[in-house]
Amino acid sequence: MRLGIGLPSFSSETHAIPPDRFRRYARRADDAGFAGAWVIEHLMEPPTYATSLYDPLSTLSYTAGETETLPVGTSVLLLPLRNPVMVAKRAATIQRLSSRRVTLGLGTGYVEAEFDAANVPYEERSPRYLEAIELLHRLFTEDEVSFEGEFYEVDGVSLEPNLGRPPRILAGGGGVDTDDGRIVAGSVKRRLDHADGWIAAPRPTETVANDWEQFAEYLDSRGRNPDSVAKVALQYLHLEPGDDRDAIRRAQHRAIDGIVGADRTVETAANNWLTGTVSEILEDLRSYERLGFDEVILHPIVADADELDRQLRLYRDRLLPEYP
Repeated sequence: MRLGIGLPSFSSETHAIPPDRFRRYARRADDAGFAGAWVIEHLMEPPTYATSLYDPLSTLSYTAGETETLPVGTSVLLLPLRNPVMVAKRAATIQRLSSRRVTLGLGTGYVEAEFDAANVPYEERSPRYLEAIELLHRLFTEDEVSFEGEFYEVDGVSLEPNLGRPPRILAGGGGVDTDDGRIVAGSVKRRLDHADGWIAAPRPTETVANDWEQFAEYLDSRGRNPDSVAKVALQYLHLEPGDDRDAIRRAQHRAIDGIVGADRTVETAANNWLTGTVSEILEDLRSYERLGFDEVILHPIVADADELDRQLRLYRDRLLPEYP
């Protein structure tokens, strides 16, 4: 397993990192040897975060241009908000110009206002996702594509630049808690039919393990070896050195409080995100490794450029040596 790192793509006036510091951060992540640099997405400020975010594909293009070898990815891009042909074209362009460093992690989204702004019916997000990910996969892997669905239709489309190795596609999504236990819906499982792997949301590893077990059973039923599927997990982390657990917890809660929105409490975020001492964080990462994850993305939750640099150094010095 390897460690990726989140990019500081917060875009609101209160949280945005100056462009020169963003560039420096990306270059230092490249020099440190992280497995990838990743961006999250919200079209506007959501109720769960205290900031909006930059456009993900524009940010990936910018980051790829500032770095030499660092893989770049979305964790996740909200696919139902976009025309999949246009996503394919932009992603293929970045893939070619970045020397094949792109991964597309794709999600459905959960903020109804974003769908209203994009003039996409919120209730259509799941079926649109399934059509779009299939069309995206085919555009990347077939010379000429004809497709007729409920939402998207193309006739004899050939995607250029023609890629010997297209961007990797990771399907986001997981289970929901019900009276009968945690269940991954059939429509969510079907996202893996046209994906190279799964990208897990920030949740406790016990929850992630439960979701993966259901995905693995589905893959088996489809004649696909679950071990052949890439697994990447997104997590948020404010890392603090030292042994005073109470002081560390207070520092982490302050950092979380600076990024969560009105609809998410600090306690809820802390229960789902990585918290604790360095040794406890390493044990959590070992849990992901035991589950067979290929990469865990560590996303800093800070809006101050100096603290952002500090977090990158702490990740590099305290965690990266265990997962080079």
